Amino acid sequence: MINRAPRCPAPRRTHAERSAATRQRLIATAIEVIQSRSFEEMSIHELARSAGMTSGAVQHHFESKAALMMQVLTELINAQDRTGQLWPAPSMPALGRAQQFVQGAWHLVYAQPRFMAAWNIYLGSRNQPAVVEHIAALRQQLNTRMHAGFFDTFPELADDPQREGFVGLVFSTLRGLGLLEMFGPAEDSAPAQLDCLASLIAQRCGGQAPAVAANPSARKPCAPRKPPKPA
Repeated sequence: MINRAPRCPAPRRTHAERSAATRQRLIATAIEVIQSRSFEEMSIHELARSAGMTSGAVQHHFESKAALMMQVLTELINAQDRTGQLWPAPSMPALGRAQQFVQGAWHLVYAQPRFMAAWNIYLGSRNQPAVVEHIAALRQQLNTRMHAGFFDTFPELADDPQREGFVGLVFSTLRGLGLLEMFGPAEDSAPAQLDCLASLIAQRCGGQAPAVAANPSARKPCAPRKPPKPA
């Protein structure tokens, strides 16, 4: 007969730990509902049904849909900044660094279904001032972190007088491409645009402007318009 050592019972979680775990499960379920359906369909009742709970139990943790959405947004935005893969080492060559950053930002953040869920919340909350104010504060915090990470990764831009405008252009491009994914790609042009963005960052780090801007005379002249046919 084999003597088995008695199993030690798992330590019981405190009420605060159980409550925090339930809140995280509800937030994750809310994100799934928004991703698979829409912000409009995400209600306290639908969240309770999807999570296998009662509406009253959900409201014990989130008294309203607006309060829940603020927590969902916090989780979505914080999740975008929790990866260690986003910022390549500044010692890498500029082009390789730019390519790694652009591809990492795209695959880890902007092409993710959670990014689409966040924009569903943004667009669906315009008539809820408390949520809109919370969104603005969260986006400001995220922008500060992302801009700081970008300039740490590309220290060549430290003395660029247009650095803030340039970093804004970089992230606006990534956001715009991500937003287009909400509607399904009409054509698979994102990889080519991401390559162009990486080249632009590398050129900026090397102090070189794109060829067209550096040499306006190299632009292909526009063909003259043909005169309209007589009626």
